[in-house]
Amino acid sequence: MQLPVVAVLLATYNGSAHCRAQLASILWQQGVDVHVYVRDDGSHDATLDIIEEAVNRYPGKITIIDNGGVSTGSANGNFFALLEAVDCSAHPYIALADQDDVWTPDKLLRAIGRLSEAGADGYSSDLIAFDENSNNAWMLHKAGRQAELDYLFQGASAGCTYVLTRHAASVIARVIKAAPPFCEAASHDWIIYAICRSRGMDWVRDPVAEILYRQHANNQYGAKRGWYDISAKLSSVRSKWYRNHVLWLKNIVVGSPVELRVFQAVSHRTAVDRLWLIGKAARFRRASADVVKLRLAIALGIL
Repeated sequence: MQLPVVAVLLATYNGSAHCRAQLASILWQQGVDVHVYVRDDGSHDATLDIIEEAVNRYPGKITIIDNGGVSTGSANGNFFALLEAVDCSAHPYIALADQDDVWTPDKLLRAIGRLSEAGADGYSSDLIAFDENSNNAWMLHKAGRQAELDYLFQGASAGCTYVLTRHAASVIARVIKAAPPFCEAASHDWIIYAICRSRGMDWVRDPVAEILYRQHANNQYGAKRGWYDISAKLSSVRSKWYRNHVLWLKNIVVGSPVELRVFQAVSHRTAVDRLWLIGKAARFRRASADVVKLRLAIALGIL
């Protein structure tokens, strides 16, 4: 029986402390035929040595994408450079991988099964975050009900959980290639989700966690809990990062009338606009608590 083929896009940068374990968990996936494409963003540690060692150990399973001496300087830039460099049409499924996580053995097989069952083009899941220093672990719940316009205000989950069909990956690569420069600290998982949902692609959010999401001092994003999570989200709103990111999405969505109405309201922020946004907030965020937080941010004029 021919196994389903999955191209795994692994973006690396100074990941020598963890990438060996992650590579092993990817290459040991059960029930699928995995090929890993790695693009390094200019590491100064032993990351490339570890990858080249794996290339020799697993012949024909890993392709190193030459970065041409170009460092994108960000995880989103590295992932999108990978998407453009890899021929997505040659692989039925494309998965994204961070360099420092660990995958359960059936992560990809489950994702493909859920995509096939739903006839969807995108998959994401919950995660198990773990702190390597304190030896603590906790669930990150990202599944739940889908809101009509949630993609304009949040991603589906952490990008490292994403599995895409070749159709979705090809569309994303084409859209990103034509897009203007990213906004500051752009979120690739949010952008990918917005591209797909805006074009009517179905998306599956899985409540089962198949990734051990490592937390450490060098996480570019990572998971926070309690007050630290609230503080980080408040900071992103007050700094205008969140608002600027929402408005930047105008460059990659199709621009339907309702999308343009949202961008207009977020941009102008008149009293009427704010009231309209508050009234529609349940269409913008999935979790009830997040709807309340969004309404509060709009009412206070910090979004």
